[in-house]
Amino acid sequence: MLLNNIKNFLEDIFLEINNKLFSSKYVVRGKCKRCGKCCRNILFSTKEGYVKSEKVFKQMQRKYRYYRNFRISGVISDKLDFQNGALTFECKFISKKNKCLIYPIRPIFCRDYPNINPDLIYNGVEMLDGCGFYFDVNKKFKEYLK
Repeated sequence: MLLNNIKNFLEDIFLEINNKLFSSKYVVRGKCKRCGKCCRNILFSTKEGYVKSEKVFKQMQRKYRYYRNFRISGVISDKLDFQNGALTFECKFISKKNKCLIYPIRPIFCRDYPNINPDLIYNGVEMLDGCGFYFDVNKKFKEYLK
């Protein structure tokens, strides 16, 4: 258990440093409100785009074990065109009180949330409504002029 906690701590530090070093245009600000929305509204993607069929998801689960921690929870409609029809997923280990039941051994996917992906930000993707996190520019335009 101690080794697991040390491993998790080191992964968290690595992700924080990675975000600061390689995401110069955007930063994540805010704080988790523990609402559980990020655990119940997950999008997965492949090289072809967002997962839009149960068949593709089943293939992912066979190939990568960590996808077995999730189940299909819905389908996106009336959103950005490239997201329309995408399946949404929820974690099997989120309690009714929005507590992660496997927090010390949660997957890297969960540890990395919210991940800065400039391509998605450019395409208009935003954080979930009510989420305490938000994306912000790292440097205001005025600062570049100095």
